[in-house]
Amino acid sequence: MEHLHSALTISLAQFSDKGRKPENQDTIGARIPSQDQLATLATKGIAIAIADGVSSSLSARQASQTAISGFLTDYYATPETWRTQQSAMRVIHSLNNYLWGQSQNSVRGEGQLTTFSSLILKGDKCFIFHVGDTRVYRLRDDNLDLITRDHCQRIDKDTTYLSRALGADPALEVDIHTDEIKAGDLFILTSDGVHDAIPQQQFKQLVLEYQTNLDALVEMAAEQSLAHNSQDNISIQAVRVETTGTSSQDDTVTVLSKLPFPPLLEPGMSIDGLRVEKIIHESERSQVYLVKTADGTPLVMKTPSVNYEDDPAYIERFVQESWIGSRITNMHVARVVPPPSSRNTLYYLTEYIPGPTLEKLIQERAPLDISDAIDLLEQTLKGIRAFHRKDTLHQDLKPGNIVVGAQGATIIDFGSCWVAGVQEVGSVIPREEALGTLDYSAPEYRCGGTIGQRSDQFSLAVVLYEMLTKKRPFGESYSAASSLKSFQSLRYMPARKHNPMVPVWLDRAIEKALSIDPADRYNAMSEWLTDLKRPNPQWLSPQEMPLLKRNPIRVWQALAALGWLLLAVELLIEIPTK
Repeated sequence: MEHLHSALTISLAQFSDKGRKPENQDTIGARIPSQDQLATLATKGIAIAIADGVSSSLSARQASQTAISGFLTDYYATPETWRTQQSAMRVIHSLNNYLWGQSQNSVRGEGQLTTFSSLILKGDKCFIFHVGDTRVYRLRDDNLDLITRDHCQRIDKDTTYLSRALGADPALEVDIHTDEIKAGDLFILTSDGVHDAIPQQQFKQLVLEYQTNLDALVEMAAEQSLAHNSQDNISIQAVRVETTGTSSQDDTVTVLSKLPFPPLLEPGMSIDGLRVEKIIHESERSQVYLVKTADGTPLVMKTPSVNYEDDPAYIERFVQESWIGSRITNMHVARVVPPPSSRNTLYYLTEYIPGPTLEKLIQERAPLDISDAIDLLEQTLKGIRAFHRKDTLHQDLKPGNIVVGAQGATIIDFGSCWVAGVQEVGSVIPREEALGTLDYSAPEYRCGGTIGQRSDQFSLAVVLYEMLTKKRPFGESYSAASSLKSFQSLRYMPARKHNPMVPVWLDRAIEKALSIDPADRYNAMSEWLTDLKRPNPQWLSPQEMPLLKRNPIRVWQALAALGWLLLAVELLIEIPTK
């Protein structure tokens, strides 16, 4: 048994033997990236495969060996930017063409035909590619499910023939199954020498009994196959998921986008064991619900709108939301929570944070106390830094997307995020360009210019301005602007005009972050925060500037006069009286 100690960890046991046949025409194999190949583990995952050479073919053993060795070698040689499904299918079709060509070019007419089933585990997803009558099972929560279907045609009660195999037809049809995996999932790959021999109920009992001892499981399966008079080769692989890894954006889209949309939900309804408590928000694009798990844990569920069921770009964008959230770990960003059971429809879950949105807080309490506003901004900044460390822009920072709970400000929405590199990866569908709320989005989104971390800085500055004034920094005309000229004609209204408690130096720091040209804003969020918490001397008003800086000559004159005065007093005290 082999163990892999990394983000994705598995246990694996394998067995293959000729059984009662003169040679073993089965081939099994697995490739597990080592500890110094963590990048490969992340981009390609772990591959396990089984093949059963078709006995009627004179080169059955060679065909199965070619399929397994070729797949496990060529799959890992595909470009890292290719999706898992794209890589595997390209390799399988290449192998099929090779075997077909070998059969056609054989002088003795030796067909090279083989069944083929492969399992790829990557991050928190599984991918199964299947041709023929080898099988893949999954044991989860003591339920043993057959995932693949046999490609066989029955002639009579005693005769069947294989309807699909590698090398049989240049136009190969491959069954593909994708799903999310959970820690504890047990996958079993078998050849027909095992699953045709052992009665299914007895096979299930065997798997249940030895699910924690994979070496014993494969050995007992081989023994029972022979005990039930198996006349074929005997091959079995058992793979248990110990811990899941981090999901990739491409694989998340591939797996989740195949799920159907859930219906509109009402309080009292349940979906996948999650009971809807109330509707938090509904819009033309999505619904947000408060739900509870079976043990009473409150969570937030976001579902896509049925208006977009036939819109691939919208579906990709929605699925990408949950992947983006799952990559961010920060106390000021809502945590994406895996569903307690397998998803049957498309949605994602986040932790529930009791408390009002910042939007509601502004409506009820603004203008906020300056120290409270700066604290809330600093907490939000910590959350945004977590996005930026993952090369991700939020792009829709606004009071409605920030909840103020027991731990302060928490960012709760990922619907408009942009991830560096995602746009550059090829896609068969046009990607949806998400744009944040006009009142808070930076000018460069509408008039062109460099979009980057300073764009999020602009949005946060609008939020801070609103906390301090209950107004917008450029008035109502900002949301209507669309060209560089129209943006440049806007004039910043100093926050102190609406709230006299705002000092000049703080106002100037907000104004700099709200510069129309991104190059004029702060180079880093940390520089901005420093100017928000401590007066920048160049922005102090005459009244706020220390006297030493305003009039150093007068200060020194006063100090000198005070010195002479103290000296005179001391002399007077020392003069003796008569």
